Amino acid sequence: MALTTVGAGNLTLGDVRAAAPAGRRGTAGRRRGLGIAIVFAVGAASAGASLGLLASPNPEHERQMESLTFTASAALQTAQKSEQRAAFAEKALAEAKARIAALSDSGAAQEVADYQEAEHIGVGRLMKDSTALWGDERHRVEAAIVREARRNGLDPLMVAAVIYVESRFDPFAVSGVGACGLMQLMPPTAQWLMPKDSENKLRPAHLFNPVLNIELGTAYLSQLLRRFDGDISTALIAYNAGPGVARSLTPNSNASKKLSVYPRAVLAAYKTLLAGPAAMASR
Repeated sequence: MALTTVGAGNLTLGDVRAAAPAGRRGTAGRRRGLGIAIVFAVGAASAGASLGLLASPNPEHERQMESLTFTASAALQTAQKSEQRAAFAEKALAEAKARIAALSDSGAAQEVADYQEAEHIGVGRLMKDSTALWGDERHRVEAAIVREARRNGLDPLMVAAVIYVESRFDPFAVSGVGACGLMQLMPPTAQWLMPKDSENKLRPAHLFNPVLNIELGTAYLSQLLRRFDGDISTALIAYNAGPGVARSLTPNSNASKKLSVYPRAVLAAYKTLLAGPAAMASR
């Protein structure tokens, strides 16, 4: 049946038929597209879950992922801190090495200066007949005499005179009663003179080290001088025979006369050193 047209702007039935299905087809197409998308998404999710590519909601998995993330972050921070600590340790080590090198250089320079002073004041003149000290060892002994005398408030020439009378500068000398080394120290006395915090027990053989022997001997002589109020003769008797003996001596007694031989010998050597090279040449 034909539709009567009313004016030029009215639609024909053919036009209506042509227009109406187009809207329905668009709606239906959109619905079909949405459905396909949903099916595809569900399929993809299922496939992803089955392949491990798309995780299905799982609280345990989420906690594991959070834990792994935290662990990785903590490990990174620890590594960074370790690098910082390593850099700090390397810097501290380099600084310590520089200080040690500086101290070593300073110590070597000071030892040279002490040796030169010993030679200048004449310590070496008493050592001229010694056959046990040569070269560098002799230099170290002379430097030690000056260094340890200065440290203990003594005259280096007095220390040299004591060594000369005690051992004639023989670092391996041993007396009949067991006194050892340059300054003829008894092992118990030497152990008593060792620093109180020292963990190492001193053996008699250690006293054959000439520098250690001088360190302990000068410290002992200095203590005795203080104990006997600076009386050099009594302090020397105490050094040779023991503080108890020196304290118990009666003036002009036979024991006193006998023991006074030692301080007279030391003082004679000391005066000879003070007199200079000409006096030493006449010995």
